[in-house]
Amino acid sequence: MIKWLKSLFGFDTPDTPVIAQEPVKAPEPKAEQAKPVAKPKKQAKKPATKKAATVDLDSMKKNELLAHAKANGIKANASMNKAALIKAIKNG
Repeated sequence: MIKWLKSLFGFDTPDTPVIAQEPVKAPEPKAEQAKPVAKPKKQAKKPATKKAATVDLDSMKKNELLAHAKANGIKANASMNKAALIKAIKNG
């Protein structure tokens, strides 16, 4: 009776087993060889030059002089007055 119901509703299974086949594999694309990326050449650092000659120190404010001294690696602090900062920058 079960076979009759299955055939009635379209669930009829064949008596012979279905032969399992391997799925068709698509050919794998060839792996492209990654070319090494050329590293940019490092440029040698130029020695620090005194910028005091190109910058008008007298027209700068005290906080600008402090920032300029710090950028050039000159020891200066906020307790120094403007004239002392200019002297320290000029002496390097």
